[in-house]
Amino acid sequence: MKYLVGITANTGSAGYARQVGMMIRLLYIDDNIEACRIVAAFCDRCGAFTVRLLGSGEAALEWLSCSAADVIVSDYTMTGGMDGIALLKRLRSSGCTTPFIIFTAEDSPEIRENAYRNGASRFISKSPKTGSPLYQLFRAIYWAAGREVPKNEGA
Repeated sequence: MKYLVGITANTGSAGYARQVGMMIRLLYIDDNIEACRIVAAFCDRCGAFTVRLLGSGEAALEWLSCSAADVIVSDYTMTGGMDGIALLKRLRSSGCTTPFIIFTAEDSPEIRENAYRNGASRFISKSPKTGSPLYQLFRAIYWAAGREVPKNEGA
């Protein structure tokens, strides 16, 4: 699956965010369409994101060759030849310094260490055992983009 969908969030504080150029350009990469739908719905609710949802590391490299993101979030395990850390390595070796967050159900110490060793900004488990994964993810996205988490958004 190459391109899942591209959306621009249009609700909540988006009007103000767009007026002052504060929309966070988020690239979310995951081959799980349900995970993409959940993230897209949460972004829409927050209203401060322009979101591109892609289904593979290869699609992300292609999109990033002519577009930019403020923050990149990637699953670790994806179909195709490139996992999230391989994507991270390719981006870092090409000079890309965009904050990169691994958001995955694969929560082994080895994968976590490998992600940080290769330049990940954060590593967040999708497992609810670690609290609210979406809450953790969106706090990390706001932090990586240098923005304050809106108090009324629950993100």
